[in-house]
Amino acid sequence: MARILVIDDEVAVRNTIRLILEHRGHHVVVAEGGQRGVDAIEAYAFDAVIVDIFMPGLDGFQTIKILRQSAPKVAIIAVSGYAFRQASWPVPDFLKMACDLGATRCLRKPFKTRELIEVVEMSCGAPMYGQEIARASEVFALECAHSLSQA
Repeated sequence: MARILVIDDEVAVRNTIRLILEHRGHHVVVAEGGQRGVDAIEAYAFDAVIVDIFMPGLDGFQTIKILRQSAPKVAIIAVSGYAFRQASWPVPDFLKMACDLGATRCLRKPFKTRELIEVVEMSCGAPMYGQEIARASEVFALECAHSLSQA
């Protein structure tokens, strides 16, 4: 399966994404922020990178620019939970800005397990079909519920 780097300043987000993707059989490396993510991509080869846009220090926009230069063929998936642009709002569309800088796909937080799996696996060249994704999401949710009830 794919080697995926997850760059996010929130430990809960990093760990949730890691668990979901490892459950699908992917090898996942997590990085606490942009600089650690850049260091990781310079040390290892990845098929995809998931990067949060708003992080302290080296933010997602800067990280995407650096990643695009140092690993031009890697799929970059930008994620953000920040307020998003609507037609009546005077604020920019941050996910569109991330795509303009080189992100290949975007996800808005909070996203569903199914959405994450679809975007990651399509970005890595392994598209899945609807029923398979739905089943993977259900199995993961049931296993998480069972693990929490055992804790």
